[in-house]
Amino acid sequence: MSDSTAGASGEVIIEPAGQLDAVFRELDVRQRDDGILAVTRLVQGFPVPVGELWRCCTEADRLSRWFGVVGGDLRLGGRFSVEGNASGTVERCASPGAGAAGELQLSWEFGEDVSQVELRCEEAPESAGDAGSADGAGPPQASRLVLEHRGIVPLDFWRTYGPGAGGVGWDLALLGLAHHLRTGSTVPAEQSLWVTTPAAAEFIAGSSEAWGRASEAAGTSPEMAQAAARRTTVFYTTPDCATPDAEEPDTEG
Repeated sequence: MSDSTAGASGEVIIEPAGQLDAVFRELDVRQRDDGILAVTRLVQGFPVPVGELWRCCTEADRLSRWFGVVGGDLRLGGRFSVEGNASGTVERCASPGAGAAGELQLSWEFGEDVSQVELRCEEAPESAGDAGSADGAGPPQASRLVLEHRGIVPLDFWRTYGPGAGGVGWDLALLGLAHHLRTGSTVPAEQSLWVTTPAAAEFIAGSSEAWGRASEAAGTSPEMAQAAARRTTVFYTTPDCATPDAEEPDTEG
């Protein structure tokens, strides 16, 4: 199967075969008086050198091709904004070199919500480099991206959506990055015609289900985790979807 096809306008349509399985997802949750402290973690390997992966994550021109238009000052201490998304401050920026990973830490501000995003671009473990992609059919992995998003989530919102509200968005971003590195595409996944296709809805549902499983592994009851995953899918795939009421109001963090 090819990585992409062209739509009627010539814009690239993404075919995300294997992408969901290529990402490792992990969740840590702790209930606090002010909500749920949630840490979502995603890890994916890529068949490019660490320096190339780092440039994709830190240079505005590269970010615009797979993530979104980023303006501002991307240096340490600088303020940045992602068009139609979050803004924040660069709190740590250490380039990779001499076997050391590249590390980027950002405040992630969306309206009144402030959280923290950390990225690490590092060499892939030797076993991953030998194995290639998750299904064993892809090229060897030379680097990997470790992404952590940490923040306080209001309890009602967490009960409704669980980790999928943010997790699906990061899955879409990693899909765009993987597609960009494979094909040289210049349009982020969420801005392409692909998002209007059944394949996109299927990918989003699969991502929601994957985050539901991660939520179960973190201690959420299967019923709660699966219900939140269904609501997340509806939220992402239904235009102008209003926030639904949580089906099950009581849960343990």
